[in-house]
Order: sequence, then structure tokens, then C-alpha cells
Amino acid sequence: MDKLNTILIGILIFMFAAAGVYAFAGYSGNDALAVHYMTEQEWSDASCGGCHPGMDEEVAESYHVEQDLNKWTSLMEYGVDVDSIEGEERALTYGQVHPGGGYMEEYGVDLDCMSCHEQNDLYDYEARSEAIASGNFDIATEAALEEARTEMQQEPLYVVSYMLDVLTPLPLVTEIHDEVNAGPRAEQCASTCHIDAASQTGVAWADEDYAQYDVHADVNCYECHETEDHQIGSPEVIDAPESVLEDMGGEVKSCDSAGCHEGISHGALVDGHLSAVECETCHIPALPGTGIEGGPVVSSFSWANGSREEVTYDSDFTPTISWYDGIPYNSLPVKTNMSEDSMLKPFNTITGVWWDEGLDADVAANPNTSSAIGDPITPSIVLEADQNSDGEVTVDEIRSFDGNSDGNPDYPNAVLRHVEMYFPVSHNIAGSNTGLAEPLVCADCHGSTATAIDWQGLGYEEDPAGADSDFTGSEIEVSIPDQAPTEVEREPAF
Repeated sequence: MDKLNTILIGILIFMFAAAGVYAFAGYSGNDALAVHYMTEQEWSDASCGGCHPGMDEEVAESYHVEQDLNKWTSLMEYGVDVDSIEGEERALTYGQVHPGGGYMEEYGVDLDCMSCHEQNDLYDYEARSEAIASGNFDIATEAALEEARTEMQQEPLYVVSYMLDVLTPLPLVTEIHDEVNAGPRAEQCASTCHIDAASQTGVAWADEDYAQYDVHADVNCYECHETEDHQIGSPEVIDAPESVLEDMGGEVKSCDSAGCHEGISHGALVDGHLSAVECETCHIPALPGTGIEGGPVVSSFSWANGSREEVTYDSDFTPTISWYDGIPYNSLPVKTNMSEDSMLKPFNTITGVWWDEGLDADVAANPNTSSAIGDPITPSIVLEADQNSDGEVTVDEIRSFDGNSDGNPDYPNAVLRHVEMYFPVSHNIAGSNTGLAEPLVCADCHGSTATAIDWQGLGYEEDPAGADSDFTGSEIEVSIPDQAPTEVEREPAF
């Protein structure tokens, strides 16, 4: 037995020594070994495929890589629909928030797992973004870790992780590997690719003090945005092609999902609202208009004169409560009417102004209320149409503009659209001790004191609970399954 123990110990020592040599070789010039650190930012079937078989193909098919965007999402930032941004212009525009691969491969930007999975704030998103924005695609991926690469390959955490990866079975590898490369962190999603949501919906998720705004600040994104085959759960998309809907395989958990607020009750009367009212309608009573990372929040934008002009909030504001049945894909996110499937939800409403060719019949007839995306005129062309160079483009100027000098106006039917766009809000959830304001109560929406809802605007003749009723003082109770009963303090018996 002693002899066997000696042999086993010898084998173990040899394995540790070999793993150590193997690990340190990774940053001493051996490119074949260095790839396991992922600091080379390239997929390797030899070092990655063993634990993640077929994962590179799975990621390549995800909608984060395919980036099939809702057609209207570029209007506020660029003044045109997404389909108008093609080729290298698309790479320059959206490549900064693209994980690589997909259409970015054509420009030498391969899929980089580290862009989402690096755990220690060493990935330089700004350097990568600047390289792409300037057209230096070939150095973008390397720029993200150029300063940190050697440090990471010599950092004890990484070296030990790699050594133990070699020696331990898969369950232990996960515990070790996750300290280096694991699931995307909320900070990565919020402060990089999704920072623009702050100016659209007032979400404060990129702020260091986000916990003051949202009771869910400590919840990681993928805990609610369930992920399957690298398809991260997204809000329901409507009017999209079947192929797009199939790609968006993941779902977003509902508030009463198992492990969240399953079984919670606010009493029979309030619970009866949940068939038509989303939880966040009451739990997002106010939004920060300014003072947040990625802000201030936009209330209106205009491309009427060929360059973007915007108006932003300078203080906290109240979101608009309206009907919601999903995020449109091929149409504008305008106000929707009450329907069998719609729910009340909070929105930030942003009024957008832009010129349209007027070719779509509905746009021509109803430029301000039509949900059709139509045919937005490129801002650079609008600038050219300013014939007297006074900085203001008139209807006569845009309709008489002859850019190709063929003797015929290019946009004889042009119309200037003023569209109120509804951006749904799902974050900055307020609780009893968190948020900009207390969650809404009965009197905020019903009766003579109601200010939170425009009932006529929602399609009602009047407040369903009675416009003259008085709900002040009505409290909303909360009960949680298996919650311990409230202790009652009593005077000592003796």
C-alpha cells in the first residue's frame, strides 16, 4: 500500500509540474498553448472545443452575431431605417457593439468570446470601438486586450485556473474557469453594448449607484433573459418574419416565475388587475431624466434640417402608461389601441421628426400617425436640399431638389413626419425603499386624485373605478407564500 501511495503521489506531482510548465508556456511565446487563455481571442478546436463542442457554430448563428435589428431602431441616431445602412457603413455604424463574426468577418473582425465573457474588467471596449469607428477593422480585436494580454497570461489567477483546468474533472473546471471567463456580467451588457438604452428609457443600469434606482440591481441580466443556445431572451417581437422569430429563441421571465415572485399577492382586488396591467406599470412611477450614465434621456429628436437636433429632460419625469403588445419589427413603435392581448405598461414617449419620400400611401395620408416606416430621406440629402443655406429645409426646397440633375425633382411627394414613438420601460423597478418614488397606489390611477393615467387616451370614456371616487388612504397589501407571520410585540406577562 505504501508503494502504491508513493506512486500515486509521484504521478500527482508530475501532473502538477507538467500543468505548470504547460500553463507558463502559454505566455512565453508558445502560440499553440497561449490560445487556451483566450487572450489570443481566437477559437481553437483543440483547447476550446474539448469543453465547448460546437459552441463556435452555435454562437455564429445567434441573433447577437446575426444582428437582425428592428427596422426603425436607427431612426433616432442616424435618421434612416436600418436597411439603408449597408456594407462598410453598417460595419462602421454597428460594428462597435458587435461581438465579431457574422457580417463583420468580411472586415477582419472575428468572433471574440472575450467581449462577453471576460470577468475582471481587463477588456478595453473603448479601444476596440475606436478602432472600428475609424475603419481600422484589422486591429480592433487585438486592441481590446493589447495592454492587458501579457498581464492576464502571467496573472496568478489565470495561471492557476489553467493549471487546474488541465488536472480537474469538468464540474471543478467550471468553478475555476468562471473566475476568469464566465457568463456575461450585467456591467458588461449595461455599460457597453446597451448603454444607449439610458437615453431612450432612462434606465440607470450603467451607474455605480444603480441599486438606488432598481430593486433588481444585483440580478444578472441572464437570470431574467433566459438563454438557450446563445439566444438571449428578448421581449416579444411582433410583425417579424418567421425566421427572425425562430432566432430569438430565449424568453424573458415574468415577475411571477418560479424563483422570482411566484405566488406573491397584493390582495384580490389588485391581483385582478394583473390580466391587463404589467407589474412595472405601478413599480416604475418615475424615471431619471438626467444625471445617469448614457443620459440625458431624449424627449424629442429632429432631422428636419439634415442634422440631428434633440431635446432632453433636465429632471426626473413620469413615464406614459399605455397599451403594449410587443415590440414592432417592420413598423414604428407608435401608440397602440386596447386589444385582447395588450397590457398596460410604462413608456418613454419620444417625438421624432424626419423627411419621408411620401411613396407609401398611408404615410402620405397620415404622416404623423402611420405606423409604416416608409422611406426616410437620408439626412445628407436633406442638407443638400437647403438651397438658400439658411439652415432650414422647407417643403418647397425638399420637393424641388434635383440631386442627379436630370431636370426632375427627386422627392416631389416628400412629407415631414412628426411621430410620437413609444419606448417600453422595464427597468428601474421601485420598491418600498428603492427608486425615485414610491410605487403607484390606487389613488394615483383612480378617482378624483388620479394623475398617472389618461383614461380617455387609453380608450375608456372615463375612469372605470369612477372619476369622482376617493381612494386616498387605500393601502395595497403584500403577502408572500411561506413568509413568516409578523411578530406582535406584547407587554411582558410578569
